[in-house]
Amino acid sequence: MVDTNGVHFIIDAFSCDDQILNDANLLENILKKAVSDLGMVMLSSRFHTFSPQGVTGVIVLSTSHISIHTWPEHRYASIDLYTCGNPNWPVLNELLLTLKAEKAHVYEISRGNEHISSPAWKEISLTANSTQDDIKKKVIEIKEKQGNDWDKLQLKEILEDKHQIYHSESTPFQDILLLEVNDLRLYLNQELQFSSLDERHYHEALVYPVMENAKKHERVLILGGGDGLALREVLKYPDVLHVDLVDIDRKIIELAKTNPKLLVLNMGSFHDERVSVHTEDAKKFIDRKQEPYDVIFIDFPDPADPIISSLYTKEVFKQITNLLEQDGVLVCQSGSPEDTPTVYWSIAKTLESAGLFTRGYVSVVPSFGLWGFHLASRLDLRSIKFNISVPHRALKDDTSYLFKLPDKLVSMQKNAFINSKDSLELHNHYLRELKIMY
Repeated sequence: MVDTNGVHFIIDAFSCDDQILNDANLLENILKKAVSDLGMVMLSSRFHTFSPQGVTGVIVLSTSHISIHTWPEHRYASIDLYTCGNPNWPVLNELLLTLKAEKAHVYEISRGNEHISSPAWKEISLTANSTQDDIKKKVIEIKEKQGNDWDKLQLKEILEDKHQIYHSESTPFQDILLLEVNDLRLYLNQELQFSSLDERHYHEALVYPVMENAKKHERVLILGGGDGLALREVLKYPDVLHVDLVDIDRKIIELAKTNPKLLVLNMGSFHDERVSVHTEDAKKFIDRKQEPYDVIFIDFPDPADPIISSLYTKEVFKQITNLLEQDGVLVCQSGSPEDTPTVYWSIAKTLESAGLFTRGYVSVVPSFGLWGFHLASRLDLRSIKFNISVPHRALKDDTSYLFKLPDKLVSMQKNAFINSKDSLELHNHYLRELKIMY
C-alpha cells in the first residue's frame, strides 16, 4: 500500500534575476536539475512563456510535482513542490541560489497524516556568496504550534522588514532566536523574552524588592535567567559572595557568555568569578543541593505546558523553601496578572501551601504590559522596605508603587487554587485565560 504521507513546500522567492525568470527553457532546465538531484522520477514537463513577460511551468513526477510561476517585472517567483519522498533542503537552497534570489519565504506543510502539526513558516536570506552553512544558519521558522499569537504576528512583521539575525538555533529544549531591529530581542519558542529597550523594567522589578528585603545576600540562587540579565542586577550588591545560576539549556548560557550584543547588555555577568553556572534541570539541582541560600529567584517561563507547570507545584516550592535560610526571601515571576489573573494568584497560593508568607507586586514592562511577581518568605511580609540601594535606571527610588495592586486584580484572588503534582492544572488555566483574552 502506498504511503499517503508527504511534504508540501510553497516558496516565495524575492529579488531574483529578472532575465532568468523570463527564460522558459532555462527555468525548465533548472527545475529538471533540481528534480534529478532530489532523486525523483520525471513523467512529463510543460513550460509556457506569457506576453509580454512571465513564465509558468510544471513537472509531473512519479510521486509528486514541482511548478513555478514568475513575475520578472517584480523579480518574484512562486515555486510549489509536493513530494512523498524525503526532500533535501540543500537542493532547494541551490535552486534558490540559481534563481539569484536574495530572500525566500517557505511554507512547509506535512500532508496525508491527520495527526500532523500546523504549517511551519521559514525565511531564508541569501547572497551570491552564500554557502550552505550560511543558509542553514539563516533559516527562521514560524511554527504555528509555538508561542502566542501576538508574539508570532509581531515576529513575522519583523522578519518582513529590516533586521539582523545574530543567532538562530533549535536545541533539545527550545528554539532560540536573537535578532536586532531597533532593539535587541530574544525569542524562545517564538515567545519574546526581552527587548533591550525596556528589559530593565522587568529585571529591576524582579531583583530589587527581594534583595532589599533580604537580611543578607551572601549566597544567591537563580533558577532560570539564562540570558544573564537578572544576574547583572544581582551582582550590583557588593556583599554577594556566591551565585548559583541554574538553566537547563547550555546553548542559551553559551550565547549569553559569548555574543557581543548580549555581553554588552548583561555586562558580562557570567564572567564574574562569584558565579557558578549549572546547566541542568532545576528539579534535579534542588533535589541534591543542601546548603541554604539567603535569596532565591524563581525565573521560570510562564506555565504554558505540563512540563513547565510542574515547576510551579506545591512539591517543588516546598523543596525550594527547604533551600531558603530561615530569614531568607525568594521572588517568583508570576506572569501577566492582566491576561492570566487566576494563574497569578494561584502561584501565590501554591507558595503559601509550601509554608511561606507572600506579597504580590507588579511592574509595567512596555513590551509585555503589566507583569506580576510574588515575594515569599517564612517571615511576615506586611512590613517591607521600598528603597533601592544600588544604581538603577528603570524603577523609581521608592518602589512602594509596585505593591499597589489594581482593585480588579485583587478581586480575582478568590479564584486561586493550589497547583500540585497530583492536581496539575496551572497550564490549563493559563491557556484558557489567554484564549479568553485573545
